[in-house]
Amino acid sequence: MEDFLSLRRFSVGYPDRVVLQNIDLEILRGEILTVIGPNGAGKSTLLKSISGQLALLGGSVVMQGEDLGKCSAVERARKMAVVLTEHIRPEYMSCREVVSAGRYPYTGRMGILQPRDKEIVEEAMARMKVTELAERDFNAISDGQKQRVLVARAIAQDTPVLLLDEPTSYLDLRYRTELMETLKGLAREGRTVLMSLHEIDLALEVSDRILCVQEGKSVWCGSPREVLEQDRIRDLFGMPGEMYEKLFRETKSRLCGSDAVSDHTFFTNRSCKYFPCHKGADPEKFNCLFCYCPLYAMGPGCGGNYRLTRNGVKDCTGCLVPHRRENYERIMEKLRARNRAVSKTAAATADVQFPDTTLRQVISDIDSPSKEMLELVRGDLSRLAMPPGSLGKIETTAARMAAIQKPRSVTAKQAVNMTKGLTGMSSIAAQRGDEVQVVDVGIATPYECAQVLDRRIRLGTDNIVKGPAMTTEEAEKAVMTGVSLAYQAFVEDVDIVGVGEMGIGNTTTSAAVISVLTGAEPSKVTGFGGGITEQAYLHKVQCVQRAIEVNKPNVEDPLDVLAKVGGFDLAAMCGVFLGCAKYGIPAVIDGVISAAAALCAVKMCPACRDYLFPSHQSVEPGYMAAMEALGIEPWFKLDMRLGEGSGCTMSFAVMEAACAILERMATFEKAGIDDSYLEEIREAEKKELE
Repeated sequence: MEDFLSLRRFSVGYPDRVVLQNIDLEILRGEILTVIGPNGAGKSTLLKSISGQLALLGGSVVMQGEDLGKCSAVERARKMAVVLTEHIRPEYMSCREVVSAGRYPYTGRMGILQPRDKEIVEEAMARMKVTELAERDFNAISDGQKQRVLVARAIAQDTPVLLLDEPTSYLDLRYRTELMETLKGLAREGRTVLMSLHEIDLALEVSDRILCVQEGKSVWCGSPREVLEQDRIRDLFGMPGEMYEKLFRETKSRLCGSDAVSDHTFFTNRSCKYFPCHKGADPEKFNCLFCYCPLYAMGPGCGGNYRLTRNGVKDCTGCLVPHRRENYERIMEKLRARNRAVSKTAAATADVQFPDTTLRQVISDIDSPSKEMLELVRGDLSRLAMPPGSLGKIETTAARMAAIQKPRSVTAKQAVNMTKGLTGMSSIAAQRGDEVQVVDVGIATPYECAQVLDRRIRLGTDNIVKGPAMTTEEAEKAVMTGVSLAYQAFVEDVDIVGVGEMGIGNTTTSAAVISVLTGAEPSKVTGFGGGITEQAYLHKVQCVQRAIEVNKPNVEDPLDVLAKVGGFDLAAMCGVFLGCAKYGIPAVIDGVISAAAALCAVKMCPACRDYLFPSHQSVEPGYMAAMEALGIEPWFKLDMRLGEGSGCTMSFAVMEAACAILERMATFEKAGIDDSYLEEIREAEKKELE
């Protein structure tokens, strides 16, 4: 469940008395939470304390992990809009100017509204039906009108949370009802509404949950149905049973009866960050993609057709299995089929037995791709209906992949290991449908995640500034772990493997490895990594220099280099590159850590280079030093420094294109074109390729 707004050991009151204490409460995104209680129960005190109007006696208010008590007034005003019961009396301000004040947290000190600010103000006024009051003096209108203007100001503030203390005060029946509809609309848009109400009937109708408070007593929170079923209102207000039954008998029967219809019971999932987007919708027409499709929550693993909106929300309108109520059984069958496939894959993976072998045997088994096959494919390429070499590196890539994979016609499939990754690159992979397998070879801190493949050597490496990162035996074990992962990919018929990583501090170990293997000065191959200060960078360079001086790695022995100044991730990635070469799988290099691992693999076995393909040019200086040593030129320059294999999935598109020209493009013969005039060009192109 998403911790959107949290009250943690929250205590409120005044210097001379505690009103409410030790409240722990999670308030959800898009939820309407209403506070009820008798007069003097602490409702206003609670809301004022959440808003920052009153100092807390203890605890904290946390929004999405950030303590609001540590935010500036402007930062807080961008997170929470507040309407309290105290009336303001601004001098010589029109109603439009009062509503416009809601935009001041975004305008800077000058308070100048931009065109979009003015649009938001007009929209908020229209929503609260106060447009006709725009030019009137705020102090000259009625109390009910003032209340609507103040709510419009809060809406114009455009915050994720609306905090309203008795917002129905002074409103007549019509505007009270319209306000509740407006709040439900805001909740559907994802805004959280936290308010107090005296009208219990309204609270029961519009709220997702109700918070019952009474000074000096513990609070209780539950759904309207639970409030009624447990007679919380009767107990909270000390009502005689006869009075309670008279007032709430019909409401209780309607909300709690056996045939009561809730407007958000079908596949309700309160952990959905858009919940309750469907609150108040007609249950017969309601088509929430999440609530009617359990596959929706699986992100890229759902298997359906979808696109991502600008806000990162899945738009499933093109799905082959439309998410409507009548398709529920089809959707569930699809879910069951997917779960069976996952179970089958997991069982197959568990049964894969990596052959008993050694690193020396792996290296000795690696041969360069067949030159005969390479020439054969080049001959195929020369007959395609295009000028020789017109597709540049795509042609050479097609020839190399065909030679590696041995068939004359190759289509690169979507690849990259297994499970889902909750990182920046996962959205890139999801866009293409590439699979991601996360493997732990040495995460230092404990965690629980069934989706991560546990191949841990031990909990983290040692400090390379003080001594070797690991023993030679551990380094070899890590390399062989990578080889075994390549073998698993081979068994599962994976056609391409992209090798990336996720770790903290591994640009330091990569710089040390690259410095040793290329002979470059540490300062020439050490970069700023994920982003550090100039002073921290100078210290980082010193650490790399010190690690090399302390450990004295043997430049002629890449395994020794990995053991002394590398990391488990580097060693395992080196093993993946070696394993891909052994089992004939093209392997893509990602950023600087991946390049350092590839350099280690090629230093161990030069033939491994023939199986390597580039992706993007990392901004880390060590990357180009490693790639130049490998003799490989990057394909893209995107100023990326993310890692995680984010560049690999982009290269897959190029490699697929390369394979597609072999598989689909017509030859001159099939196209009915006389190509004799190109013979001279072909000969020149052949010599250049050689």
